Parts: sequence; structure tokens; C-alpha cells
Amino acid sequence: MATEEGVGNDIVHVHGTTEPVHEASYLFVKVLGKGAFGEAVLYRKTEDSSLVVWKEISLSRLSEREKKDALGEVDILSMLNHANIITYYNHFLDEGTLMIEVEYANGGNLATKIAQHCESNELIQEEQVAWYLYQVASALQYIHQFGIIHRDIKTMNIFLTKADLVKLGDFGISKILETKSQMAETVVGTPYYMAPEIVKGDSYDHKVDMWALGCVVYELLTLKKTFQATNQLRLAYEIVKGERGDIDPQYSENIQQLVSWMLQKNAKDRPSAEELLTSSKFTQIADVQEMEKKVWELNTLSRKLRQQSSVFIETVPIIKSKITEVYQWGGGKQTPQKQDIFVKGKSAIQIAAGHSHFAVVTMEKEVYTWANVQGGSEIVGQLGHRNTSAYKAPKKVEELEDVIQVSCGEDFTFCVSDEGKVYAFGSNYYGCLGLEEEDDTVLSPVPLPFFSSNPVEEISCGENHVAALTKDGEVYTWGCGEFGRLGLGSEDDFSTPQKVATPGKHLFKHVVCGSDGTFLITVNGRVLAAGSNEHNKLGFNSETSGLRKSKVQVYDIPCKYTFSTVKPLTRYIITKVAAGKDHSAAVDLYGHLFTFGSNKYGQLGVGDFRRRKGICRVGGGLTGKVVDTVTCGDGFTVASINENQVFSWGNGANGRLGAVFSDQLKGPNNKSSCLPRPIFGSLYSVSSLASHHWHTIVIAEKILNQKTLKSRVSSPKSRESPPCQVVIPHQPALHEEDSAFASEGIGSEDVSSSEPVSESDGMSDSGNPLTPDTADRPSSAELFGRPRSGERPRSAGREASIPEEDTQVPEWLKAELDDDFIPMPGSGQPVTPVFPHLTPAINPLPTPTSPGMNLVVPGITPSQMPCAISPGSKENALLRKNGSPDTIIRSLNERVQLLEAENKTLKETIQLQDLKIKSLEMKRALDEKKDG
Repeated sequence: MATEEGVGNDIVHVHGTTEPVHEASYLFVKVLGKGAFGEAVLYRKTEDSSLVVWKEISLSRLSEREKKDALGEVDILSMLNHANIITYYNHFLDEGTLMIEVEYANGGNLATKIAQHCESNELIQEEQVAWYLYQVASALQYIHQFGIIHRDIKTMNIFLTKADLVKLGDFGISKILETKSQMAETVVGTPYYMAPEIVKGDSYDHKVDMWALGCVVYELLTLKKTFQATNQLRLAYEIVKGERGDIDPQYSENIQQLVSWMLQKNAKDRPSAEELLTSSKFTQIADVQEMEKKVWELNTLSRKLRQQSSVFIETVPIIKSKITEVYQWGGGKQTPQKQDIFVKGKSAIQIAAGHSHFAVVTMEKEVYTWANVQGGSEIVGQLGHRNTSAYKAPKKVEELEDVIQVSCGEDFTFCVSDEGKVYAFGSNYYGCLGLEEEDDTVLSPVPLPFFSSNPVEEISCGENHVAALTKDGEVYTWGCGEFGRLGLGSEDDFSTPQKVATPGKHLFKHVVCGSDGTFLITVNGRVLAAGSNEHNKLGFNSETSGLRKSKVQVYDIPCKYTFSTVKPLTRYIITKVAAGKDHSAAVDLYGHLFTFGSNKYGQLGVGDFRRRKGICRVGGGLTGKVVDTVTCGDGFTVASINENQVFSWGNGANGRLGAVFSDQLKGPNNKSSCLPRPIFGSLYSVSSLASHHWHTIVIAEKILNQKTLKSRVSSPKSRESPPCQVVIPHQPALHEEDSAFASEGIGSEDVSSSEPVSESDGMSDSGNPLTPDTADRPSSAELFGRPRSGERPRSAGREASIPEEDTQVPEWLKAELDDDFIPMPGSGQPVTPVFPHLTPAINPLPTPTSPGMNLVVPGITPSQMPCAISPGSKENALLRKNGSPDTIIRSLNERVQLLEAENKTLKETIQLQDLKIKSLEMKRALDEKKDG
């Protein structure tokens, strides 16, 4: 959703019009996969930290038919809204590149799942297979209602989230039939999953998807492909013949019968998706209503993102590429130490520090923890790794997923998921974990049942207590109650969350826990606090002055048992608060930094070590600077400013400040600095800081480049749709007219999962469609490429034997198998054949574009020829037709010249960037020299 604050998320107006435009920032994460005409790239949307996939397709390299395929996928995805289908968010056009923004499935795909079970040699449980079958069948039932045939159902196109929610993807070669009686004729799909009618060249309908689903389910049950062969022709024969291996008897008769039902050679004998889901065979192995409920719950986040993207505001995407690094110091480390693991998909977005451990949340919403146990501290389970080992390097907490926030106490850890669920692990002393059980320690993450129906927005941990802010704006506290830090009116300890009552009607946006106190920040910038006010670290102390002949009196408030307004801060609009052991800091709306509490080590940053009675505004090196964020540790303070610098001051013992300053030999321990000093140069900005005890951890970022897409295309409007198996509100609808997309794919695999897996089980599968451009029955040479002639027919070193009584095998296929030689290597190993016609067909289909399609592609020229000629390409076809390569050579030479020009431009750009970098480095050196 559009907001009014935050860089890259503004509502602006362009070209002097009143039409709102939403600027959305996208951060590059990594390339998921590449194809012949594009690539799939993972981005993080800074607005909500969600991960999305952009399928970037170079239209300038496509033929007219291929362009229609690409636009066709946008048209189909934009009209579909189902929990088990990859969600479409938006699409953009930038200089001839079509960018389709879709949902990211972070759990791999079914091919990955099968490969994992093959390695462990363990069959997949029947309940799990039924769960996958239900979801894919539900998705097929939904698209078949619209007359859409997917035509490329396979394990690599069935993606998974980490919660095991199925997402059907890759609609690049899907087809919409205008009427229920219409049949498709173009040969498409992946060979292993082709239905017999496609292999034979007959017309077909949506039942080909059910055949492919049967192949997928068989593969899940047996961990091997339904039909296998050493070459294309033998595979075609096996498919048409229809014989397959047995399924392990551990599986029920019902699921085996379902597989046989879907793999009927006669399409009319196969069930539709709806018939399969309502059949007694399926309902006896699966609780359909329970599965429907589970799908709805698991799809909550995707549903929210879909609703956000449906707002009719034009989006201007701003693409950024940056380096994100994690540094830590203190605990004996005098200078920042980099943690090399947090790069690319593991880049950190949020951090936390405990007394002896750290925690990091990555872009993939995973949690990593590790120990920093100098000084004799022990690990009691706060790392969440099912043991008490002190891992010195970051290690993923395997049982956590979809986490967006983490907070660390003295020896325990809390995590919040994107759905507001709360998980805890570590020491349960004082009841800090909020569990009704009285276990002393918890070694692995456990959910807090209390918040199962009351999702949490934010959580904060003190030394021995916790505060949580729910999405409904309620505040709960629990744990140690000493000094009234829970704000419940007493010093009692509570082992379960207790709702906090606050004076007046406040809307809270942040909760912050200190060592023995708690702060609440309201949406209008007011601060409330409870707990120990020793050294005035909560800021409550006030003074009377201005009276004639009377001394200034300071009213020292020792503690507060209930949350009260911090009156000395009411003159400011506070946005952030940090609480240390004996002092605190606050940042206002304008970036001014205020400190209060103990100044023993100069941690207030006011230029001396004297006691301060009230609120202090930090000057020195921060004078005129805008502070972004601040954190407080044991006697020291660290702050970052908007000019990409980090400052620290206070107690410098054991590396607390991250550097050794020239004026640091002061204070009670002769290791303190009372003024802010920079420790990071101007090349990095710091988005997150966390300090605890004697160490600090930060996220440092450096923007490499930034680009705003000039040519914009807004999201297609929502359209009403018929009901689907899983009811989802605000379903977009479909125009009645056939978009008539061309039958072949764009040449690149849909890689909306985290790790694309190549299929290889005795033969190669590129994952691209077989698409000869003809409506007539193709020959086997047209389907699979003609083998060598003039030699004896063989298959796996033996002559092919085809029973003549099998009338299902067409005569053309028999003739090809009898007449053609299938080459085999001398070693007797299976050949990995090449599918020559997996490249685009020669002539595009004359098909109109759907009126719902609002994407305009101005100035797109015909596709330029590739630098290499594949056997089934247009160039090869022209060579066969004309008998002369002159035309092709001329085109290739033009292509080479174009590429050389592009390379020259890139080199000039790189040289320019090098000059800019050197200039910045010289400027930084001069600035440092002046400061020195």
C-alpha cells in the first residue's frame, strides 16, 4: 500500500496531472535463473520487506509470436487469483524489457522435494502426496473453469513455500479455449509429461493437464518418472503404449486407483479436476474441508500482498542494487568484524543483541544466531539449536521460517513471524518465555499460544522481561516485575502475558525494553515509561527554576510502577528510543538526539563526565546532523546519521566503541570518550543498530546503483470471476474473449522458487515446449528430430520390438521406429538426447490480444537472430529452405556489431564509475585529514 513516509514509497504526481503515482523501491537480491530470452530475478520490496520475483524478458530478442506468449502470460496471470497459483502483482516495461512481478515461492519445487527423498531413499508419506494432489488439482479446477489449459504441468513448475503450500507457475504456453467443445492442436509441453493424444498429434483439451498431474503423482509415489526411455522416440512409444511400473504396496488402493484414473490413455476416461476432488477415492484419503482451511491460513501473506497490488495507482518502480554487510565489535574486539555469511539471499534486514548472543533476520525471513561468550557466560538454549553449544559462527535456526523480527534478552530470544505469531527459546527464569509450563530452559523455538488469536506487531526484550505490541494496538508485558518494569502496578513477576493499562487514549507504535524499565512510543511522538528510574534513565526527573532567592530543586523519581508520560520529552515529537543499562537515548522527528541517565563514562555525549540532572541534547560531531537510529549499551552509545556515518562515545573498554580515539584516555577508567566520534566512513549507511552489555552489531549498506523505470505500465484492473475451490475475496475476473496466446514459451524456465532444479533421469529435459507450427498430425521427425539414417534400428543396443497388435500406436510412429536408427554410445550408457524443436517455431500464430491487456509495446522491432543456430531455429529452417547461408551470415554480422557497440558502452560506463569511486575516496581522505 502507498504510504506518506519513507524514501521510495511516496505518492507523487507526474506530467502536471492529478493522477497519483506510487513510487516503490525494489532492492536486487540475486538472479534465480536464466533462460534464452530472459531471467528471473529476486527483489526485496522495501515498502513491506516482501520478496518478489521479476521475470525479465527481453522483447527485442523475441519474434512476434514469442512476444504474444510473453504478453499472454501477463494476461493469464493478471486474471487468476487462487491460493495455489503463483500470484501476479504487476508488470512494467523498460526499454524493450518486459518485467512481470510475481509471488516468490521460497521452498523450491516438487522436483527438489523428490530429489531430496531420492538421496535419503525414503518414500514420501501418502498424506503428504494427498496434500500436494489436492492443491494442484484445486489450481487446475480453477483455471479449467476459465477454459485455460496449462499444458506444461510438471514437477519443476509446481513450486512450494516453506510452509509446504503449493504454487502452480509458468503459464507461458497456456491456452484459453473459447468454448468447452473447442480442442487445441499445437504440440506443446515437456516430453515426460505429454499425454498420448499430444504425442499422436490428435486434438486435445484440458484432460492433458490431468494426464500430466497423474505423472506427477506417480513420480511422488515412486520417486521416478512415469515413462522413461533412452531417447525421444522410445519415450513417445512408451507414452502411447501406456504401461508403467508398479507402485509400492505401502500406499493405499485408493491413491493407486486415482493414479490409474488420471493416466487413462483415452482422454474421455480421465476425470476432470472437479471429479477427482469430489470422488470417493480421494475423500477417503484426504479431509477436503480441513485441507481447504489449511490452504486459506497458509496463504494469508500472499493474499494481503495481492490486495495491496490491486490498488488502482500507477506504480513507478525504483530499482536499487546495494551491498549489505553485518559487522560486530566489542567483547574484546576493538574494531568492527565482518560476518561474511550474510550476502545476497542471506542479506540481513534486522538484528538483535543479547548479553552473550546475537540474532539476525535475513531477506529470506530466516533467523541466524551465534554466541559471543567472552567473560564466562554460558549458553542455555538462547540460540535455538536444540542444544547448549556455543556456536561462534552464525547458524540458521532450522525450525523458524517467515520471521520478520527478532529480539534478545539476557539469555533468551523471541521471534515474530509475518503473520504475527510469536516464538521463544532460551532461559525461562522469571517466566520470561511467557509459557504456562515451568520449564527452566527451552532449547528450540516454541510458539506462544497466548498470541495465536492476537497477532503481534512488535516485541522487545529487556534483561529479564518482555513487552509486546499487538496489531490491535494493545500492549502486553511479562517476566520479572522488579521496580515495576512491567507497568502493571506492582513488582510481581508474571509468567504469562498481561495486558497493560495506560492513562488516556494512546495509540502505540513501538515498545522498547531496557535492563529494568520499559518505554512505549505513541503515534504522535509521546513517550510513556515504567520501571527503575535510577540515574534518571527513564527521563522522569524534573526541576524547578526561575524562582527568586531559591535554589534549583530536582525531583528525583526512583521508579514508576505504572506507565506514565515522560513529561520532559513532551516538547519533542519522539520517533525512536534506545535503552541501555544506566542511560537512554531518544531521536525526534527532525533527527535531533537526546540522552539522559548516567554520564559516568561520558555516554550522554555532552563533552564531560559530570552528572546531568535532566534531558541533554547531543552536539559535538552531531551538531547539524540528522540522526537516523541510536542504540545504548553498558556505558556507551552508538548512533548513525543520514550522511552515512556512524558515531560512538562513552566507555571504550573491551572494544565497546569499535575504534580507539585520540581523546579516549579519559574518564574513570581512562578508556572513555565523552564526545561523538565517527567510526564508519561516508561510504556506508547503517540501517539497523543493536547493542547489549559490551558489544554492538550493525547492518551496513552501500548503494551501488539506482534506476527508475521510465516507461510504466499499471496493473490490470480487477475483474469478477466465478467461484473457485478455495474461496478467496476480491478475485479478479476474466474477459469472455480468448486471448489466443501463441503456443510456445518464451524460452526460459519459470524459476519462481529459490533453487531451480534441472530434470535428468536418463535423458535431458530443457523444460521448454515442443512447438512445431502446424495443425496437422506431425511426424516423429517433426516432433523429436529425425535420427541418423542408413543404419539398423536399435534401442539401448538392441533392436526395437513393437507389437503390431497394439492399435494405439499410430502407423507413422511405427514406421519411424522401424526405419530410423537410434544412436547409442559404445559404452552402452543411455544417450542424453537433444530436443531440436524446443526453440521457437518459424511463423507466429495470427492471434488477437485480449482487450483486458493494457500493455503497450511501442517501437518493438522484429526479433534479432541469435549468435548461434540451433537445429530447430528459424535460421536453420531458412538454411534448409534456401540452401544458402548468406542471409543468415549477414544478419549474424549485424548482431555482432550491435553487441560490440553495447560492450563499448558498458566499458565506458565502468570507466566513469571508477572515476566517481576514486573521486569519492579522495574526498573522504581529505575530510578525514581535516577532522584529524
